[in-house]
Amino acid sequence: MGSDWSTLTGCLVMLIAERLLANDVTDYIRFRAVCSPWRQHTEDPRVGDGLRPKYLPRSWIMLEETPPAAAPFRNRLLNTGTGAVLAVDVPELKDHDVMGPTLGGLLTLRERGGAHVLRLLHPFTRHLTELPSLVTMIHAASHDPKMVEPEYHQPTAIGLSDDHKAVAVFCGLVNKVAVARPGDSHWKWVYVPHFHLESAASLAGCFYAVSHVYIYQLESDGARGEPKLVPVAYVPVDAPSFRLTLVADDERERLMLMKEVFYVHAGEEVPPEGPDMLTMPRVCVAYAVDMAARTIALSRLGARALFMGDDRAVWASPGAFSPGVAADTVYAGRPNRLFTVHECGIEADRPLTVVLHTHGLVSGLTRHAVFESDDGEDLNPMGIVETVSSYVASDRGGAARPTMYVASHARRGRGRGV
Repeated sequence: MGSDWSTLTGCLVMLIAERLLANDVTDYIRFRAVCSPWRQHTEDPRVGDGLRPKYLPRSWIMLEETPPAAAPFRNRLLNTGTGAVLAVDVPELKDHDVMGPTLGGLLTLRERGGAHVLRLLHPFTRHLTELPSLVTMIHAASHDPKMVEPEYHQPTAIGLSDDHKAVAVFCGLVNKVAVARPGDSHWKWVYVPHFHLESAASLAGCFYAVSHVYIYQLESDGARGEPKLVPVAYVPVDAPSFRLTLVADDERERLMLMKEVFYVHAGEEVPPEGPDMLTMPRVCVAYAVDMAARTIALSRLGARALFMGDDRAVWASPGAFSPGVAADTVYAGRPNRLFTVHECGIEADRPLTVVLHTHGLVSGLTRHAVFESDDGEDLNPMGIVETVSSYVASDRGGAARPTMYVASHARRGRGRGV
C-alpha cells in the first residue's frame, strides 16, 4: 500500500470512520474530506432530515461574541468536553436570529420578518432542517395578546420526540408544548392550562417536561397522533420555594432533575415586595430520574460540572479547563437586563448582567457573583466559568458580546472550519 492512504480497503475505512464518529462528528467530517474514496465508503452526515443522533454535534457551543469586522459571520465554537476551539462561518445569521435552546448542538434559528419559521442548523455540515412557523401555534379563536404574538412562542427548550421521528418544543411564556416532523406545515400543540411547566429536555428520542408535581413524557406518534403529556415520575417536594430544571445526561443516558432551593438567611426579613428570586441565596439538589415514578438524589455529577440557565444547559469537563472549572459543581447563570418598551418593540436598555450561583454538591459550599458580559473590553469575562455562564444565561435580547475569553491552553481546531 505504501504511503497512499487513499487505497485503504472499504472495510478499514468504515472501521476507522466509526471510531472517529464515536469520538466527535468533527473528526468524522475531516476524515471524509481527505479524498473521494473515503467519502464513497462512508455515509454523508447530512443524510435524511439531518437529525440522526450519531451525527449531531456533542458538547459544542457557539460563543456569543462579536465576529471580526473582516468576517462578520465567523463565529467561534467551544467544545466543553475537550476545550477545543473552532472558527466557522455561519452566513445564515444574516437573516436569522439564534434562539436560546439547542438540539444536540444544532443551532435553533428563527427567520426574521413576519414568517417566524424555525430551522435547525448543523454548524459543521451547514445542513438546515426545516420546521413549521411559530405562527402555526396560534389558536385562531384566541383573544389573549400573549397567544396571538409569535414572539411569545419563542422556544425555551427543543428536542427530539417519538423515537427521533419528530421535533418537540416547549414555549415557556405561553406554557405550551408542540411537536412537528421536519418539513411539516404546522405545529401540533397541547395546551396545558391546569399546571405550569418549569422546563423541558429530551433524551434518547423522548421529550420530557416538568411541573411542581410530575415529570411528563410527550407522546404524539411521531407528530401524527394527538399529542399528550403522560406523567412518568413524581417531583420531590420538600421545600416551600424552588426552581426545577430538567437536564439530559447523554453521556450516561439518564434524565436528571436539578432543583434550586431558595432560602432566607436567619434573622433576615423578606422585603414587602417579596423575595428577589434572581439574587437570593440557594442550594442545588441533583436527582436522577429512573422512570419508575421515582427520583434518586445524587451527591456527585460523575466528576463533571453542569452550567445551566433559563433556556440552556451545558456539561463541561473540568480536566479540559483546570483549574477554572470545578468537578461535581453546578453553575446556575441567570440574565439580568433592563429593557425599554417602544411602539416598535422591546429594546435592551442596559448591558447584560449575569447573576451566577455556584454550588458544590460534595462540599455543599455556595457562592454568588455578578458580572457584566457585553459592555466593552474592560468588563469582558476573564475566565472560562464566566464565558460558559454567559452562554447559558444569554437572554438573546441585546447586541452581540465582545470576544470572550477561552482558556489559552485549550486545544484549537485546525484551520478556519471543519
